[in-house]
Amino acid sequence: MPDISARDVIQLFLHPESAASIDAERWQQIILVLRYQQLLARYAKRIRKAGVFEQVHKYAQHHLINAEIIADKQYQQVHYEASLLQQQIGGIGSHLIFLKGAGYSLSGLSVGVGRTYSDIDILVDKTAISDIEKTMSLNGWLPEEMDEYDQKYYRQWAHEIPPMKHATRGTLIDIHHNIIPVVSTRAPDINLLFEHTVITKDGYQILDKPAMTLHSLIHLFYNEEFKYGYRDLLDLHLLMSDNTEEYWQQLLDLAESTGFERELFYACRYTNRLTSTAIPEHVVNLLNQKNSGPILPIVDFIFTQLLIPSHPTVRSPSYSLAAFMGFLRGHHLKMPLPVLIYHSVNKAWRLIIEYFLGNTFFDKEKTH
Repeated sequence: MPDISARDVIQLFLHPESAASIDAERWQQIILVLRYQQLLARYAKRIRKAGVFEQVHKYAQHHLINAEIIADKQYQQVHYEASLLQQQIGGIGSHLIFLKGAGYSLSGLSVGVGRTYSDIDILVDKTAISDIEKTMSLNGWLPEEMDEYDQKYYRQWAHEIPPMKHATRGTLIDIHHNIIPVVSTRAPDINLLFEHTVITKDGYQILDKPAMTLHSLIHLFYNEEFKYGYRDLLDLHLLMSDNTEEYWQQLLDLAESTGFERELFYACRYTNRLTSTAIPEHVVNLLNQKNSGPILPIVDFIFTQLLIPSHPTVRSPSYSLAAFMGFLRGHHLKMPLPVLIYHSVNKAWRLIIEYFLGNTFFDKEKTH
């Protein structure tokens, strides 16, 4: 099998017309990477838009078409689920905002074309959480099973309640009341985001484009897991491309008011470096003045490894080290050190007990 690099996969996205000249062997490896990154459908749509889909090797066409079918079905499903949620809980509290993948799909923006995801994320008023849970339970939504410690983690420290799953349709939903864990001490005043919402043509509430961009970059750079880092970087590339001066000013203002200028700096830096995203010069200069520092080379090492296409066939020898450093960094950002130590020791102890006594030990403990 020929060697395909992460850069080759990126260039295919940036220049989809090149898909017509790729042979079957190279496509085999590219498809492995794209499937792992949940990007087959997004690439398929992009290649089709470039007008060269019929010239692509038949082997690749087969996989790309299947991915499109799945993505199109998911697109229809999210509209169906959003309609039901609007009916069931839309009147509870002042906000029912669809976030991330679901929000992209409902927005009609290019970032939603071919975008796939595993669950639906919504943002609601914290004061409405209890009533929303009760109402959803009456409509067939059940909380995911978890032990008492994890329940406590969600309720006291997280920015969301435990996920809920529909009993018959199997749809997963994450109900947020903020965008990062409250225990981190950096959770923003959510009213600042509530002021940046729009209603889609179908009547759904989503974040406007600057706020959607901010949430996307916070989700990426305030995280400890980067399996889909490249997919999330492409989200930012699409959101940041071809915008007005008003968009950039609103994004800068919102990042400053919520305290996430450094994350915006990272988003601009790595989209420009890795996907050639055009960032206005005055935005780059302003963010550079405020955020450059001695640890930047370390951050560069982490994110230039973790935000490119990831798969065992294209990873560099230093990927594992970067992933470990990114994991530690993400947990440190999300939790103050005393909470992090307590949480880590607790989870390690439980893993040891379950290893020796079985993963049902704590379930049995609850029944006695």
